[in-house]
Amino acid sequence: MRTAVIGTIDGDGLVVADVLDDGALAVTRALPEVREPSFLHLAGGTLYAVNELPEGTVTALDPADLTVRRTRPTLGAQPTHLTTHAGHLVVAHYLDGTVGAHPLAADGTPGESTTRLRHEGAEPHAHQVLPDPSGRWLISVDLGSDAVHTHRITDGTLTAHARLDLPPGLGPRHLAFHGDRAHIVGELRPELVAADWDAATGTFTPAWTLPLPAGNQPAEIVLSPDGRFAYATLRGDNTVAVVDLEHREVVQAVPVGGDWPRHCALDGTHLYVANQRSHSVTRLPWNPATGLLSEPVGETRVRGASMVAFLD
Repeated sequence: MRTAVIGTIDGDGLVVADVLDDGALAVTRALPEVREPSFLHLAGGTLYAVNELPEGTVTALDPADLTVRRTRPTLGAQPTHLTTHAGHLVVAHYLDGTVGAHPLAADGTPGESTTRLRHEGAEPHAHQVLPDPSGRWLISVDLGSDAVHTHRITDGTLTAHARLDLPPGLGPRHLAFHGDRAHIVGELRPELVAADWDAATGTFTPAWTLPLPAGNQPAEIVLSPDGRFAYATLRGDNTVAVVDLEHREVVQAVPVGGDWPRHCALDGTHLYVANQRSHSVTRLPWNPATGLLSEPVGETRVRGASMVAFLD
């Protein structure tokens, strides 16, 4: 039986579910000791969760039995995202606009935070961190400074390298790579921005911008494995926008069957959507050949659902 883990905000902690043969999720238990686990990351035999608190922490768990290995203070305010890079667990903090890093032990547990930096700008809000496709650079998306930052970790120290300034008021939230092309979704203005990535220099060059359906606050962007389609959750009309990236057009806006969709994840033949305000995870059939979605076929009740991840 496959296992899914569901992050929550103002919920019951980390929620665990079985993935049934038809793709449905059946909740089996909750781990309230993992507080406010709004975002999750599985890497190197460890499951990591941010604990989105005013005084942030991170929790490392054993994915085999979901026992807690260690919880560490991040020394930042309201962590919202995390990743692993260059032997470190890296955390983005929304409230104070900082990115911090914890060296990882051989068993994947994070040590104390040893290096951090604050994004430049009047009111930075770091919202996402991820490695670039080459693994050489650390990318940080900042909603407050309307920029995507390139950093590196050298001799255990985070240093700023370059930044891509985006149109003021976009509020970039998350980014997804396919090869040397990055796709950035704006939260404050519903737009999708494409940028070309140069791993040799660690810099982006803007390519094109596409409006998404108006009146929304986009949250998450994921790409189809072949890179032909992007899927963006839209808080407002509660849909997922399906974007044909080759033709640069929105080809669908499919109701998610819930309220305030945050994270979404493709798995098998479904797109799973975490709906925070309706306290649900819904699943939408996905056609890998056409890239299109169908309306939801099932719902799993999870209080404050914010993210879905699969432990395989």
